[in-house]
Amino acid sequence: MTTTDTTPSNFAWGAEASAETGVRERDFTVTVDGEAIPGVLWSPEGATGPLPLVLMGHGGQSNKRADRMQSIGRRLARRQGFMAASIDQIEHGDRGTITLDDDTDYRAMWKRDGLMAASTRGWRGVAAALTALPEVDADRLGYWGLSMGTMFGMAFVAEEPLIRAAVLGLASLTGPSVDRSGIRPTFEAYAPQVTCPVMWVVQWDDERFDLDGSIELYKLLGSKNKRLIAFPGLHAEAPDESTALTREFLGRELTR
Repeated sequence: MTTTDTTPSNFAWGAEASAETGVRERDFTVTVDGEAIPGVLWSPEGATGPLPLVLMGHGGQSNKRADRMQSIGRRLARRQGFMAASIDQIEHGDRGTITLDDDTDYRAMWKRDGLMAASTRGWRGVAAALTALPEVDADRLGYWGLSMGTMFGMAFVAEEPLIRAAVLGLASLTGPSVDRSGIRPTFEAYAPQVTCPVMWVVQWDDERFDLDGSIELYKLLGSKNKRLIAFPGLHAEAPDESTALTREFLGRELTR
């Protein structure tokens, strides 16, 4: 019997590992516009699919395998029965040199011409490649990305019609990180175009993104199905309860 290989030509599997009990972990690479974008895919061990997929954008000066990315990816696989994929964002991880302590290159990245367009093309290329895999349900695609994951993810979620639900937040129209990145015009342009269900995450005492500006940005979202969750604490102090609520939200929205 002959089977047809539906793996896209720009997609390649890498190493495979057992992330933890009940979770399968595989590296992959998607080539978009000549650039190799490395990622990691988590899935329930033994699952055959097709399964919902959540694309995850990490925060600034981080990478695809940051502790939070691994924790969320594994829990989406084990508890929600989903697949989850995290990629290295532009200039981060295996795509660059920016690290937690590298503020100089991080600031310079935001001055790069065509940065947002390049990020969106990369995300859409990754989404197209992953949803072409037989184990992925292309009709149940979600996005999870906070802080820089929202800064790069807002335009992607607005422009990608396959996205059925998104977790966004830890972002604002005002604040030190907005001033440093110049992201406000991007948010103002794309937030009204986001029409899928959204859960917006706020840290009440966020020192990087102003609270009032975060609420104003939430109001700009074009979705009729949106909700805001807020917890006390600084930018990086989101509790486990906040993360659990975001996973449960995606679990509901992608299985309706």
